[in-house]
Amino acid sequence: MRKRNLLSLLLVSMLLCALSVVYADIGPKDQLKVYLDNPPDEPYYLDLLWQTDESFSSDNLSEEERAALDPALLEAFKRAVPDGWVPATVGGTPLPMWGDIVGHTQGAQRVHTFGYVGLPETCRILLVTESGKTILTEPITRRVLQSSVTLDCAGGSLHQPAPALALGVSFLATLLPTLLLEGILLLLFGFSLRANWKVFLLANLVTQIGLTLTVHLTMLTSGTISAHLIRVPAELVILVVETVVYRRFLTGQSPRRRTAYGILANLASWIAGFFSLDLLFRLMVSLC
Repeated sequence: MRKRNLLSLLLVSMLLCALSVVYADIGPKDQLKVYLDNPPDEPYYLDLLWQTDESFSSDNLSEEERAALDPALLEAFKRAVPDGWVPATVGGTPLPMWGDIVGHTQGAQRVHTFGYVGLPETCRILLVTESGKTILTEPITRRVLQSSVTLDCAGGSLHQPAPALALGVSFLATLLPTLLLEGILLLLFGFSLRANWKVFLLANLVTQIGLTLTVHLTMLTSGTISAHLIRVPAELVILVVETVVYRRFLTGQSPRRRTAYGILANLASWIAGFFSLDLLFRLMVSLC
C-alpha cells in the first residue's frame, strides 16, 4: 500500500513537471497597462521612459508604425523627454518590447498597453499633446509581472495598486474550494466533521498561507511557469505535513485510513490547483 502510494505520487510529480516544461515557451510575459482618467480631448502620444547611460539596440516601432505617426507630434514628444531618459517604444530598449503610444478608449478612460521582455522595471510616464501640454510622472517600479497604473490627466496624480489585495483574494479563492473538496472527502472517508473540524480547518489554513506566500507570490512576480515549477516541491511538503497531522490528530478511523485520507485529499487539491492556476493568475492580474 505504501509503495503504491509513493509510486502514484512520483508519477503525478513527473507529469506536472513535464507539463510545466511544455508550457514554458508560452507563459505570460511582462506587461504594464496605463489607464488615463480625464484623458486629453486632443491628439497625444504617451510612452514609458527608462533611464540609461548605456547603448541600446532594439527598435520597438516597425517602419509601418513609425510612418503612421504624426511627425510634428512625435518630434514634440521627443523634445519633451528629459536628459538621461529614453522613450521605450519610440526610442528603443536593450531587449524587444511593444507599446501602444496612441491608446484606445475604454469607457470614460483611455488605455495604453506595453509589454514583452524589454519592458523596463523602473520607468516614468510621459504624455505630450498636440497643443503642447506635457505630463511627466515620477519614476515608478513594477512590483509584479503584469500590472497597471492609473494616471489622472487633470491633476497629474498616479495610482499603482498594491499586490497585497491580489494575494489576499488568491488566498480565499484557493482556500474555500480546498475546504469544500477535502471536506467532502473527509466525510466520504467516514470521519465526523463535528469531531475533526478544528484539526481540518487549522491544517488547511496554515498550509494555504504557506502556499500563498510561495506559489502565489511567485506567480505574481514571475508568472505561471515559475509557479507551476515551485508548486511541485511546495505541494509535496504540504502533502507530507498534512498527512502526518491527520494521522496524528484525526479521530474516528484507523491510522491507515487517516493516512490514506491525507494523501488522497492533498493529491485531489494538488490536481485541482494545477488546472486552475492560469485562471487564478488572470484573477490576480486584474487586481494589480
